[in-house]
Amino acid sequence: MKSRLGVYVASVAVAAVAVAAFILLRFPIQVSGFTAWAGVVALVLFSVIGEGLSVRGAGRAVFSVALIPTVAAVPLFGPAVAVVSTAISRALAQTVLQKQARIKSIFNTSQFVLAIGVASIVYVALGGPVDYWRATVDTDAVDFQTRTLLFATAGLVVTYCLINTGLVGLVISLDTGKRVLNIWRQLGPVALAADIPSGFLSLFAVFAFAEFGLVGLLAVLLPLYLLHQYYGRRQRLVRQNREVLEFTIRTIEAKDPYTSGHSVRVASLSRELAEALGLPEREAEDVETAGLLHDIGMIDFVFAEILGSPDWLTDVERELVRSHPDRGARLLASLSNFNKNVLAAVRHHHERYDGNGYPDRLAGEDIPLAARIIRVVEAADAMLSEQPYSAALPVEQVTTELRRLSGQEFDPLVVAKILESGLLGRAAGRAERDRTPLSLAKDRSGTQGSTS
Repeated sequence: MKSRLGVYVASVAVAAVAVAAFILLRFPIQVSGFTAWAGVVALVLFSVIGEGLSVRGAGRAVFSVALIPTVAAVPLFGPAVAVVSTAISRALAQTVLQKQARIKSIFNTSQFVLAIGVASIVYVALGGPVDYWRATVDTDAVDFQTRTLLFATAGLVVTYCLINTGLVGLVISLDTGKRVLNIWRQLGPVALAADIPSGFLSLFAVFAFAEFGLVGLLAVLLPLYLLHQYYGRRQRLVRQNREVLEFTIRTIEAKDPYTSGHSVRVASLSRELAEALGLPEREAEDVETAGLLHDIGMIDFVFAEILGSPDWLTDVERELVRSHPDRGARLLASLSNFNKNVLAAVRHHHERYDGNGYPDRLAGEDIPLAARIIRVVEAADAMLSEQPYSAALPVEQVTTELRRLSGQEFDPLVVAKILESGLLGRAAGRAERDRTPLSLAKDRSGTQGSTS
């Protein structure tokens, strides 16, 4: 896998050099005068800052305003300046500001250069004007192929986004072993939603520079940079809230060494399984959140004595435990940060595919998909973990159990995907990592109880 990854990165780098060389020969740099060079330097600096201070959003999505000066360089100063400035700014940001590993820095810089290079060629092929600012200033033309500029910029931005997400999706596939299509379903819509508006915002920079020179360019880029900073602070707050939530769940579970780390593992594996099923980024994130909070209802004080008891559960206690999905959903509904998909997944994560689950006895696809995913993952994690009444099962035996109960307790599609994706092996490793050496509880008399 690593050798294939190395070959791929080298291939992207070679392709980037070839495209850059073609553009430099076909569209040589023709920048002259203080205003033009000042504009080029400003675009490079903003690109460096934007890329260096990029913000990681959900999943692998990255938000950066560096695309705005990158795209603006094409109609303002031509494809050659766009390619060279992209190479310089992205390399500086990757190595100096972000201090990325060499192979990652090479790949990121190369794929950016390749994407903007090919996109620039598409822009010119669509009739897009270059050296736009000089033409409007020198000829004092008010209407300079505005429709052509907009049309060609649309082609440029869409081409750039498709190449960028395609190259990144393939490198992630080679690195993780996941299918490219599934990765693109996760990455593509989020990247396109961020990059396409950013690409068209670059037109404001083009018009501002054409009309007011360097002052106009700074007047447009500075507010965009401030917006980027605001988004960064918002994402950091989201991450901090998530960390606090995980800490709270871990603290609750720490009271029982048998459940330590269970919810965090369920959350992580549920997201991976959602991604393997091809769910969009937002839905996969909701599945992960619901997986983390699926047992939040157990925080209710009425469960304290039951969970700490060494005895088997009575019928009354078992019915009380069965109320935890509803209690959890109602608790989360009293807060403002959780959407209906998360609430539904928490409420229904103990429904059975055959309709014999609880609390509402839903069946089949009437059960929210997120709940069906969590149901399978939670059961797998429970079997792979040491319990008070049983030792951890090997992956092979868990596989047999999941297949046996497919179509009864579990959604057959979800079971098939978790088995074919190799996620069970990873789940076993995580359960082993979190396991605390414990002696199994003594045999208890009576009927075995369950908190599931």
